[in-house]
Amino acid sequence: MIINKVEINNFFCYVGENVFEFEKGLNIISAKNSGGKSHFFNAFHWTFFDNIYVDKESDTSKKEWKAASKLNILPDYLIENSKNNDVLKSSIKITLTAEYHRNEEIKNELVEYHFEKEISYKKNDNEIYPVSTTELNIWYVKDGETFFLEKGEHNWFIDIIFPVSIRKFMWFQGETVDELYDFSNPATLKYAINEISYFPVYENLVNVTKKSITSISDKIDKEVKKSKKLSEEQERVLSSIEYSRNRIKSLDDKKIEAKNEQENLKESIFKEEEKLKGFDKYSDLKTKLTKYEYEIKSINDKIESLSTFGKEKFISKWMLNKCDDLIKASKTNIDLIASEIKSQQKNENPVPITLPGPEYVQQMLDDHICYICEREVEDNSPAYFALESRMEDFRNNQIQKILSDNLTELNRAKRGLLNELPEISQEVEKNDADIEKLIAIRKRTITLRDNLFSDAGISNGSEIMLGSESAEKILNKIRSLNSSKTTIDRRLQGYDSDKQFEERSLDELLIKKSKFITDTEGSDISEVEAQKYISLIHSVLVDLKSEALNNLIDEITSESNKLYTKYLGGKTQGEIEIDRGVRIIDKVTRKSLSNLNTAELTAQKLAVANSFLSLSEKKMNRSFPLLADAPTSQFDDDNTLFLTENLSDSFDQIIIMSKDYNNLKGVEREQFIKKAKISKYYELSNDLIDKSGPDSRTNKKTFKNVIK
Repeated sequence: MIINKVEINNFFCYVGENVFEFEKGLNIISAKNSGGKSHFFNAFHWTFFDNIYVDKESDTSKKEWKAASKLNILPDYLIENSKNNDVLKSSIKITLTAEYHRNEEIKNELVEYHFEKEISYKKNDNEIYPVSTTELNIWYVKDGETFFLEKGEHNWFIDIIFPVSIRKFMWFQGETVDELYDFSNPATLKYAINEISYFPVYENLVNVTKKSITSISDKIDKEVKKSKKLSEEQERVLSSIEYSRNRIKSLDDKKIEAKNEQENLKESIFKEEEKLKGFDKYSDLKTKLTKYEYEIKSINDKIESLSTFGKEKFISKWMLNKCDDLIKASKTNIDLIASEIKSQQKNENPVPITLPGPEYVQQMLDDHICYICEREVEDNSPAYFALESRMEDFRNNQIQKILSDNLTELNRAKRGLLNELPEISQEVEKNDADIEKLIAIRKRTITLRDNLFSDAGISNGSEIMLGSESAEKILNKIRSLNSSKTTIDRRLQGYDSDKQFEERSLDELLIKKSKFITDTEGSDISEVEAQKYISLIHSVLVDLKSEALNNLIDEITSESNKLYTKYLGGKTQGEIEIDRGVRIIDKVTRKSLSNLNTAELTAQKLAVANSFLSLSEKKMNRSFPLLADAPTSQFDDDNTLFLTENLSDSFDQIIIMSKDYNNLKGVEREQFIKKAKISKYYELSNDLIDKSGPDSRTNKKTFKNVIK
């Protein structure tokens, strides 16, 4: 496959029509940061996969995949310089040449395919709204006739020309190199091998010959049974052999069916994960929104509680603030009240009427004892009459007692207020300060909540909830798919275990059979001769399959190490070993190396991934372009050049976007272009449209300079 042309019209920093033509070999797009490289990469993803890799709302130093439908892709310049009710269009057209998609086998029948995608916006009250759905058209010309693919065929067709199993090898960014396949998983290795080679043919042939051997053996047993009288036990052995073979065949069929389900689930999981890239942000947004809403409600409750507390305190105490002098001055009035109360007392006894109380006096009368002087009180004695007189005073001075009690309470309240009044100002100020502090926190929290909407390009919380629900649905589907995959994995393990047990039983039965049916018996049966040849063919195919796999692994290892060494300019700490997984080992001790630096780990992943794409072309005559944005971001300057210079021999076509070539100028750049065998070289720069205008994105666009 070769990408021939990319036409970008009004897409982010690309204003107006921008045409990029590419050729076989190495194509370079060089630009500084913010020069337009990443949005060129996004042009492909928007067209083919309907998602875009842009800054995260919460942390603009990081990026994330977003659904294209959630983003406005128009350039700022176009928005700023358009009028209300203007209709603005963004469009991309990609032309590529690939094997005719209807061919079941590679026939080198090449067809030029055209992918055209556009969306329209309208400006209203200085706001931009989409007024059309995003439309993708795929068409090609064959035998002079133009064919358009149906909308329902688009995903199917894209999966054919960009297989899911190796898509990550073809389209990646430097920041996402860690997301390349986990080669420590043997299943990943096998899945990729099946995509780049004819190895599955060996597996199919081995399975066919194995089934043929079993089928012929059953026929021979039936013919021998007809010509020879067998005991009941011998008959049972032959029946058990037939059952065991059928059981093994059934388990093989179930394994094939389960593996197909497993691969379908893997692809479904991958596709759902691709969908999630556009929605996963909503789960995080929902969590943040819920947190902010809870904090705002909690703050409002605290403010309301402090306000209620303040009202109650104002009524009960704070309204007397700064009344100290008035309360102190009340002493004269209180003394007057005390004198008045005393003047109303109807006896001359200076001891207060409340001492001792009437309860105690009555007790002394009843007990005929004075509990004050502890002497007896006889009836009709002066002491007895004194106590009775005191009881009469109680009855006569009841009102005076109430007044005395109230006076006591008044004096107590006065002393309490004089103690509390100095603290009122502090209490009021603290209560007001606490409320003001909470109001400030609430204001900041509301701002954070509102910014959550604006930063995400969302108008309200309902969109977050809907997006979060969509993300949760996708996550639930992924969980369900993973659960189904786990079930199938367990089922496959069960099939393998059952098959191993059945094969051991079959071996034991065949040994028993050999004791009463020898290889020479049934020589007149035609299947006996055929069995010899099929067994030989099967044995050879098993050896060929094993040898083919070993040779393929050796080729992948060799190609990976060749690229790995080149990418690091020969300065490697070890070499790549591919066995049940992929690892870096010491060249002498053959032990795994750990604590490798980022560049070495990146080079390892790139080398193995690129070896698969490279061998796919050599083995299957099926080439895929490598399209990479900042693949050398983890490399130093020397390794960047080493990597670039050694890419062109590995692929039919490579398109690299990077800032790492920006320092190359003049003769040095010409030498680099020649040494790296670069076919096309573009330089991008994001600059002012009106040189005398403001330094603003509304006055900027990406300019293209064709170096070669």
